[in-house]
Amino acid sequence: MKPYHRNEPLQVAVLMGGMSAEREVSRNTGSTVVRELSSRYAVKPVEILADGSWRVPEGFVHDGLPPDRAAWFSGEGLRAIDGARALLDEGIDVVFNALHGPMGEDGTIQGFLRVVGLPFTGPDVIPAAVTMDKRLTKQALLSAGVLTPRFFAVRSEDLRRGPIRWAEVLEREAGRVPLPWVLKPNRLGSSVGVAILRTHQEVLEKAQELVSSWPALASSDDLLVEEALSGRELTCGILETQGEPQVLPAIEIRPRLSAFFDYKAKYTPGGSEEICPAPLGPREAERVARTALQVHRTFECAPLSRTDMFLLESGEIHVLEINTLPGMTETSLIPLAASKAGIKLGDLLASIVEHGMARDAVPGGRAERR
Repeated sequence: MKPYHRNEPLQVAVLMGGMSAEREVSRNTGSTVVRELSSRYAVKPVEILADGSWRVPEGFVHDGLPPDRAAWFSGEGLRAIDGARALLDEGIDVVFNALHGPMGEDGTIQGFLRVVGLPFTGPDVIPAAVTMDKRLTKQALLSAGVLTPRFFAVRSEDLRRGPIRWAEVLEREAGRVPLPWVLKPNRLGSSVGVAILRTHQEVLEKAQELVSSWPALASSDDLLVEEALSGRELTCGILETQGEPQVLPAIEIRPRLSAFFDYKAKYTPGGSEEICPAPLGPREAERVARTALQVHRTFECAPLSRTDMFLLESGEIHVLEINTLPGMTETSLIPLAASKAGIKLGDLLASIVEHGMARDAVPGGRAERR
């Protein structure tokens, strides 16, 4: 993909924060993106607040706007439509989507940006919506012949009616989905609200309390319950910004602070051991790469995806989830894998920007006119 030729720097708005429980992770990702891209483009950080309003500061980083995140945002936010209009009026070429969680990586913001006419990075509307829904993702994986842990869902309308009769759930489901169970919100990321319940008694005592403790934005979400597998936890990224998808080195994850790769293990420096490249034999490495590539193509995840999976002692690979807007913080996995592949973080992010521009460079469009 050739970079766009222009007399002035590309104007990139970096969208961060958001309405979900992952807003602080998003702010960290957004800060990293701003830091890495501000030497290449005219970069404007934009924050979505928890109430959905937008903070759009005047100017660009290194052009009147200080590089320190603490100085970027202040005051009340604008309505989303007014925030988008401000970006359009200022001539923003592309929005770098650094949001995480509901309203950010579930197709919502993607559809909004399409409607208002702002090119954006990351997955398009449908891949974002489907991969954010864990239940739909698992159903599609099974249809594609990809193994995934056995599961069932408790629908949101049942959760809202009052306490679930967990004794009945155990009687109905435990024969098909053996314990231990992993309980998680169906459409949250970053392991927010996830827990492992190992016995019937733990389910009876703790399952309802877990659901009640979910963040407010997950209150209308389904509960996904899947079997807790025992094996090696791996993740493998696919980069598709310049034609054919490129498989990044796989990573093996060994949590240090928790029993599994939960929020604390993910975002606490030193909270987990992340071995890249993963210590795999040639056949194992090839199967992991092939699985990640199949998943990426099945869901049309360009420009980037990260597939989380378990490698069992039997040799089977079971896919857990697909992340199409993976974090870009200092503890994130994709920057680690890219560096092992010889790709600098700034180059990675710039290729994602160019992909977003090229996807929207329609005849007569803003990108073409620039």
